[in-house]
Amino acid sequence: MKTRRAARPYANPQRTSGPSRLPPRALATLLLLAAATVGTSACSTNWIPYFARPYRPDVQQGNVITQDMVEQLRPGMTAEQVRFLLGTPMLRDIFHQDRWDYPYYLQRGDGSIQLRKLTVFFDRSGRLVRFHSDKMPTETDADKLIIGKKAK
Repeated sequence: MKTRRAARPYANPQRTSGPSRLPPRALATLLLLAAATVGTSACSTNWIPYFARPYRPDVQQGNVITQDMVEQLRPGMTAEQVRFLLGTPMLRDIFHQDRWDYPYYLQRGDGSIQLRKLTVFFDRSGRLVRFHSDKMPTETDADKLIIGKKAK
């Protein structure tokens, strides 16, 4: 007499109702594929992981002026004294000989931008009359701007 083994529920071809039974490995693969599809196609974002981004160096242009330098400016200083203290101006307009501009522009690799300006005005005899300045960094902050975040 032959004994019959009971058929497994997922191997029964006559079963037509109820949830389908997949082997665990096939189910895990299907779920992973569905999550990857939804995760990559549903979002329209420009987000890229940090390790996959291209290197973008910091771009610095202009004169690095510190708060200590601005505090040393005094009305009545000659143009040579101002040049010695602040350096050669980045912008000297031919039509406004009595005005020197010291802009500073920094664009970090992450896209953040810093812009600072210092404008110095002279009278006809070449003496400092007044100046307008944005908030300038301290000496240590200026070193960190030039060297980077690892400055001590």
